[in-house]
Amino acid sequence: MRSLFKNVANELIQQLTPEDLKEIMDSTIDTVLSKMSPDEQLAFSKDIVNNAVSKILVGFNEEQRINLLQALLPSILREIGQDLSQMEPDQIIALLRPRE
Repeated sequence: MRSLFKNVANELIQQLTPEDLKEIMDSTIDTVLSKMSPDEQLAFSKDIVNNAVSKILVGFNEEQRINLLQALLPSILREIGQDLSQMEPDQIIALLRPRE
C-alpha cells in the first residue's frame, strides 16, 4: 500500500509547479515536526537538510556553491540569534565546528 501511495504521489508531483511543491513541502515540514519530540526534530531536520543539500549541490559549480552558502549562512545565523556582520571570522569558524 505504501508503495502504491508513493507512486501516486510521484505522479501528482510531476504535474505541480515549483511554487506548488514549495507550499506542500513547507506545510508538510510543519506538520511532521509538530508531531515529533525535540530530539526527533533535530535528527529528522539533519537528515532532510543533508539529503537535500547533497542533491542540490550535484549540479552546481564551485561559484554557485559559494553563492548558495553566502546566501544561506546569514539567514541561518540570524535564526539562531547571531549577526554575521558583527562577527569576526574566527567566531564564525568556531560556530561551525562540531561540539563535543
